[in-house]
Amino acid sequence: MFLASSTKPIDSNLSSLAEQIEQQNPGLSVLAARQFRFAIRQTPLEVAISEPRQFNVLEEFILRAGVEFEPAPTLKELADLLGLDEIFVKTTAATLVSLESLEVAENGKIAIAPQGRDFFEKGAVSRSQIQSIYAISDPLNQTLTFKFDALAAESVNLPDLADLVSLEHKITDLANLSLAEIQPLIQDSGLGIHAPQNGKIVSACDVVGDDLDIWQTVSIFVLLDAVENKTTLQVRQGKQILETASNRLNELESQQKLSLNDLCKLTEYLISQESEIIPTPKTRKQASKKKPKETKSGNK
Repeated sequence: MFLASSTKPIDSNLSSLAEQIEQQNPGLSVLAARQFRFAIRQTPLEVAISEPRQFNVLEEFILRAGVEFEPAPTLKELADLLGLDEIFVKTTAATLVSLESLEVAENGKIAIAPQGRDFFEKGAVSRSQIQSIYAISDPLNQTLTFKFDALAAESVNLPDLADLVSLEHKITDLANLSLAEIQPLIQDSGLGIHAPQNGKIVSACDVVGDDLDIWQTVSIFVLLDAVENKTTLQVRQGKQILETASNRLNELESQQKLSLNDLCKLTEYLISQESEIIPTPKTRKQASKKKPKETKSGNK
């Protein structure tokens, strides 16, 4: 038998979830439940994405001419050889020059660039595009993720968890991260813009704006385990349990760096009162003992 929820410091909008937790876990009592806000940090970025592209027929022919023809031809000579307008050949050559695959002298003579030789052997060129993304740093869950769309900044009228718990970002300044450190984080975010196995690479990353704090809402529950007779803290967003955040708060509370009274208005008296009315649980490994059967012979 536990105390009624109305006698506990449980926010009214969390009472239904508190009852649900107790119904689904008969050995647990929700001693307190309170909502807080905390700020995640949103940083606008621009990334350059390089990915392979197959050469078209004319691009491949111009590069082949730069590699195999001796002496190297001019663009006009290539146009005459192919029966094409010289403007068309010049436009294609300009594309190859922009991709650092081809060099064209003032007299129109072509020369394969070092990178162009590598592209020619692979049969594909690396093209680059710029993509805007956002880095989201969560100090409570200690995560750094990336999204295509910006999160909306909304006003949240709740107590600030940072007033009671030290919340530090895992990465204090994105600009201090190397590209090699950022690439796997972008890959793990599932955006599909860094996939080395497919030749798609984030080749540059730049911060292009100021950080913006985005308020988030979390619920903190203080649970009393009737079997273990101990309290634990559980952090949730909606019905989702935040394991990293929960473990962190429990560690702080065990180190006496966090007060349950300050956090959830939970007094030692209420905890002891709830503990006293909990029936002594049976040991989990207690087995029922059966009397040995008496045999007809040998027993008196």
